[in-house]
Amino acid sequence: MSSWRRLLPSVLRAAMLPLVLLALVLQGTGTALAESHLYRGNAGEPKSLDPHRATGTWENNVIGDMFLGLYTEAANAEPILGAAESVTTSPDGLKWTFKLRPHTWSDGKPVLASDFVFAFRRILDPATAAEYRELLYPVKNAEAVSFGKKKTTELGISAPDARTVVIELEAPAPFLPQLLTHYTTYPLPQHVVEKLGNQWVKPGNMVSNGPYMLQSWRPQDHITLAKNPKFYDAAKVKIDKVTFYPIEDDLAALKRYRAGEIDMNARWPLTEHKWLQANIPTEARRFTYLAVSYWTFNTTRKPFNDYRVRRAVAQVLDRSVVEKGVFFGVYGKEALNILPPGLPAVKNDARMVYANMTMDARRAEAKKLLAEAGYGPNNPLKFSYSYIATPDGKRAAVAYQSMLKQIGVTMELSPAEPKVHYDNLKTRNYDVGNAGWVFDYSDAKNILYLFQSTTLQQNYPGYNSKVFDDLMRRAAREPDAAKRGALLDQAQATLLKDMPIAPMFYLYERMLVKPYIGNFVENPRAIFRTRWLTLGPKPKK
Repeated sequence: MSSWRRLLPSVLRAAMLPLVLLALVLQGTGTALAESHLYRGNAGEPKSLDPHRATGTWENNVIGDMFLGLYTEAANAEPILGAAESVTTSPDGLKWTFKLRPHTWSDGKPVLASDFVFAFRRILDPATAAEYRELLYPVKNAEAVSFGKKKTTELGISAPDARTVVIELEAPAPFLPQLLTHYTTYPLPQHVVEKLGNQWVKPGNMVSNGPYMLQSWRPQDHITLAKNPKFYDAAKVKIDKVTFYPIEDDLAALKRYRAGEIDMNARWPLTEHKWLQANIPTEARRFTYLAVSYWTFNTTRKPFNDYRVRRAVAQVLDRSVVEKGVFFGVYGKEALNILPPGLPAVKNDARMVYANMTMDARRAEAKKLLAEAGYGPNNPLKFSYSYIATPDGKRAAVAYQSMLKQIGVTMELSPAEPKVHYDNLKTRNYDVGNAGWVFDYSDAKNILYLFQSTTLQQNYPGYNSKVFDDLMRRAAREPDAAKRGALLDQAQATLLKDMPIAPMFYLYERMLVKPYIGNFVENPRAIFRTRWLTLGPKPKK
């Protein structure tokens, strides 16, 4: 016995020595023990990381890495169960019952069904004034609650017990799984939000239930998330940290990408498409996705409260020339309606009234329309055009400016950063503005609802049509998919006829992705959660 005790330490020392030496070597090379850290170029600075204050895709990129809804996105952005481990649906499709998987917030407190109820009531409470609350109107009584006509306790969401969430709908919603991946439907940590109020989103305060948690946020510089060790599936999350940089200038982003400072970026500059294709064609990704750009006219004031002025301006913009000459054929396809191809249940056959006219005919008619509205050589139309201040946006704006000049119209350029630009659109502090919509779920309703009179801040043109509203309300309550699709088609036709907006392009997604990033899956929703990505060895600088 005594001889064994004396022998054991020496045996262990001999066995451990190679392991210690190996660890020192690996630590010195930094190849095995270092944290895996992904650096992502993001398109803008988030105005908030509160899911009820966010509205942009650049905010979704960050928030979606931290939180988990009842459903979440797979690597290809298809909906899969997230915070819920099972779901059952009533035969009429109006009642969905979810069982939560046992999991916790990043502070160790359990995620409760009441956290979902609290969150849904908070975003729809008129006092919150959430810009995106209309997205939840498929939930029973949601619209009435958001206008203060019903109490938040009457909202169609309940928690019969700590692990059960029941959602009741106004009408069957086949798109509900996709909707429930959206950040407006995420749970909030009630115990933290009620204690800290609006301060709950600060680093050190914020807790989340997803694969990552907020580590640091330096506005206009970076946001860093760290892996959440309490995430229920943490063992399968391969990247330890992810840093988002709010890089709005695509050329600056490309420079940092080439220097190895960022591993992936939200966009690549159109002006560099030839170089990118010649030098890094597999890294400069381009693919179609559910997104459309459009011009929005402020119909609540002169001159664009006049249909003739809206139509004249809309139809002299030669999108094909801009796409080929300014955007080099890699930005998107000309849009003659507001619904991108491929949406289910709709025929999508409505077109702008000028769709089949030649550009010469469009210009000639535009001059007549302006003359009828009181504009001409002695009283030229002048207005301001608001757009996001990117190099591509500036080049396009100059082209549009030249096209309008051909019919005697003066368009002043008003560039701004994303937050300021969209704040101006929401408050209708603009004449004409460039806008875009990335679909939250694959359904025509997801963009058409923007133009209902009950949509307040995101109804940028201030469009108010009883006919359009009625069609949208009927569609929302129509259980038959074919009849519902027909109503949505009629709603689009009405929108295009009234022309509070002018569709511009069905967009391509353009991303820079380093070859050592694994499991990057192109998808039509352009959602790439860090949870699913992997990092291979990076080349030495």
